[in-house]
Amino acid sequence: MNLLAIIFFIFGLFSLAYAAAIVSYSGIGTAFLWFWVAVGLACMVISSILRFIYSYRIEIGKPVKFIFSFVLIIGITAFVLIEGFIIYKGNQQPEPGADYVIVLGAQVRGTALSRALKNRLDTAYEYLKDNESTMIIVSGGQGSGEEISEAEAMEQYFISKGIKPERIIKEDQSTSTYENLLFSKELMKEGNYTTVIVTNRFHIFRAAGIAEKLGIKDVKGLGAPNDDILTLSYYVREFLAVVKDKLLGNI
Repeated sequence: MNLLAIIFFIFGLFSLAYAAAIVSYSGIGTAFLWFWVAVGLACMVISSILRFIYSYRIEIGKPVKFIFSFVLIIGITAFVLIEGFIIYKGNQQPEPGADYVIVLGAQVRGTALSRALKNRLDTAYEYLKDNESTMIIVSGGQGSGEEISEAEAMEQYFISKGIKPERIIKEDQSTSTYENLLFSKELMKEGNYTTVIVTNRFHIFRAAGIAEKLGIKDVKGLGAPNDDILTLSYYVREFLAVVKDKLLGNI
């Protein structure tokens, strides 16, 4: 019990330190920051309770120990398995010559690309310049703090890199990954075609799963680099997003 208290304390301390690093790196408004603060505080509280139980030698019934151990083992196993799929899918490479490349939007600050979005665009550009017949769908609406839609920002960037405007199809109404792909599908031709989805590596597994569920044909992912400091946060958040979308029937 004392060892478990120490483990929870160390994990709580790490979570709070990581939250502080996120704030220092990208600001207090960073998405999912609340999770690390909440987990850090929760782990500290659990650690204190366990130390209290250990210090006063309070007996815990076997059913409680069994339930706690069962939930912990199932949770860890599910996390490891799903993260394995996320990492594996994120590192696969698509075949050349796709009919469509769908670039999923990410935050635009005013009119400036976020680091995550620029990584996606640069990765897509490398594929597009070698596959000149591939059409591009830039997908993303306009959110809070964005002076233009994500699709507009992506279109401008591609044109500045020399991509012909007639190759670009703009989808600027979506507000989520599901809508990105649903609305993009409506802009694609009927029949057999191949599709490459470009997003950050941590996001490929879920995005490809949603696309297949929506009936987008022959889907492959092309993963852009993750943001180094925020990578851990992205992968943990994506685990929860995969579980949510599975429960909702989106994948």
